[in-house]
Amino acid sequence: MAHPIIIADTGSPSQIMGVHGGRGRLRWKRFVTGLMMHAHWDSFEHNRLDPGAAVGMHVHSRTEEVYVIIAGTGLMHYNDEQFEVGPGDLIMTPLHGKHGIVNTGSEVLEFVVVEALPPAIVNALPEYSPSAT
Repeated sequence: MAHPIIIADTGSPSQIMGVHGGRGRLRWKRFVTGLMMHAHWDSFEHNRLDPGAAVGMHVHSRTEEVYVIIAGTGLMHYNDEQFEVGPGDLIMTPLHGKHGIVNTGSEVLEFVVVEALPPAIVNALPEYSPSAT
């Protein structure tokens, strides 16, 4: 039986304070970057946001972004709207979308982030060969 290639795990994340002008601590781990894959992904990340902490509002000027909530509860800000989010929720932010998230619960808000390059960006980039082949 073939075994999967393990590139990274959730251990030893970076600790970022006030990411995107937010507040509190985000523990962040990037598993892979776009240069490691054939698909037009930019990043695949695991995040843990402390209770009361927030990722500040920011605009995605070159990637689309998908959040998948694994554990905890929060408030997702998207453009001028707000939505409560929890385990199993998937939130998509398109190119030029503005978003941020606040951990409103008493437990860590855990989520996976996938960033993808839209066709307009991909078509402007030079061709590349992934490094993890």
